[in-house]
Amino acid sequence: MNLTAIQEPEEIARRHFLEGLLAGEWLQRSNAEGPFVDLGSGNGFPAVPMAVVCRQARPLILVEVSEKRAAFLRALVRDLGWSDARIEVRRVKQGSDFVDLRCRLFTSRGVAISELLQEGLPFLEPGGRCVLFGRREELQKDYERIPGLLTLQEEVSLPGRESSILHLLKS
Repeated sequence: MNLTAIQEPEEIARRHFLEGLLAGEWLQRSNAEGPFVDLGSGNGFPAVPMAVVCRQARPLILVEVSEKRAAFLRALVRDLGWSDARIEVRRVKQGSDFVDLRCRLFTSRGVAISELLQEGLPFLEPGGRCVLFGRREELQKDYERIPGLLTLQEEVSLPGRESSILHLLKS
């Protein structure tokens, strides 16, 4: 099953594993806990490495639109023995599509979430944490449209890339 276009082992290690581990380490340091939603889970990155590092980020809810990828994720969760994780197959375009998935932790990578950011991530509880991957300038224009709702807590530059890991806190 082909779940990534990246073929180079070093790039797979850096882009998939290292980025997720770095983000999970921040959640761990921040004492983050509670329901953790990953939108566009695809091959399990970055959420699975994040959840490995931050075990209190539970339940883990992996949201994927493709049934093929969801089948892979179900097998992965089963092989990891994570009874506190589940896979949701659904298309998400706006916050109301998440009405039943309230969470304290949210991440997404590779999915256009500008509308969700402009809505202020309504499914993310106050005090909740959001971890995004991308260029600060591109994401900032979306989450700053609702002043004071999402605050940048930390930005971690990614080696060899123009993008960063952005850690946001919802007030």
